[in-house]
Amino acid sequence: MLQNFILCFNAVLPSMIYLAIGIILRMNKVIDDRDVKRFTHIVFVALYPFIMFDNLYGKNVGEHLDFKLGAYALGFTILQFAVSWVFVCKTEKDNYDRGAMIQALFRSNFILMGFPIAMNLFGRGNITPVAIIMLLVIPFYNIATVVVFETFRGGKVDIKDMVKRILTNPIIDGGIAAAVVMLLHITLPETIANTVTALSDCTSPIALILLGAGLNLKDFESDTKKVAICTFGKLVFFPAFGIAGAVLIGLRGVPLVSVTLMVAAPVALASYAMASSMGGNGRLAGELVVTTTLISCLTIPVWLFILKTAGMF
Repeated sequence: MLQNFILCFNAVLPSMIYLAIGIILRMNKVIDDRDVKRFTHIVFVALYPFIMFDNLYGKNVGEHLDFKLGAYALGFTILQFAVSWVFVCKTEKDNYDRGAMIQALFRSNFILMGFPIAMNLFGRGNITPVAIIMLLVIPFYNIATVVVFETFRGGKVDIKDMVKRILTNPIIDGGIAAAVVMLLHITLPETIANTVTALSDCTSPIALILLGAGLNLKDFESDTKKVAICTFGKLVFFPAFGIAGAVLIGLRGVPLVSVTLMVAAPVALASYAMASSMGGNGRLAGELVVTTTLISCLTIPVWLFILKTAGMF
């Protein structure tokens, strides 16, 4: 049992170290908010396509394309969104806070926390299910988030803009590029393939360091009750039901861990920018990113430990 816990903790430990490096850099004023925003955008645009491409290229996606996994991941995310909306609307009267809270409850930082942890557990080349879930879930995150904030600020959803956002998302573009290369049976020269792999490898460490640097601990002036409710819902309530449902439908191994990382990951870093730019409570959204990110470093190993001890992977 102790070995199982050490295994699960070690899978998360590199991410914790990267976050700590970012926090230390910020505390020592090596990097500030403007730097974080600029470099995060650069990483998102320039590196994220490679992490998706690298995890799909050269694979027989048909072998990994588990309909049950994809349907469950997307279906539970939609259910999570609906439950979050109903719960927040019944418990919170201020539209200014509603968007930030709903977003925090359903939108996960699956990209940053999911890929590196899964890779640490299963090794390179064995986590294609994670990439496939991302291709399904991330477009829904984008659509649902826009709908939430437009609804609570009294605006209208721009369908064309939403489609454009999805099609120009670097993560989706990386997946599309991999699909085109595989459909056309293109074999990349070894030098190029190695370069893609190198760019993919550096994405998570850099992004996590920037995430740590973006966790502004000094300006933390939270509404304790709202932060506590959303943190519990995001890291305990929804993971408990999401993981239990995945187990009940027979998911095991990498697919089960993929779902676990999807539902147990902290609030997406983009939540802060989205809330601030679309009339929501950006301060609350930022505090939820900080709180869930730090606490998830403890809760994710616990969820993985439970599954490992039960022999689920």
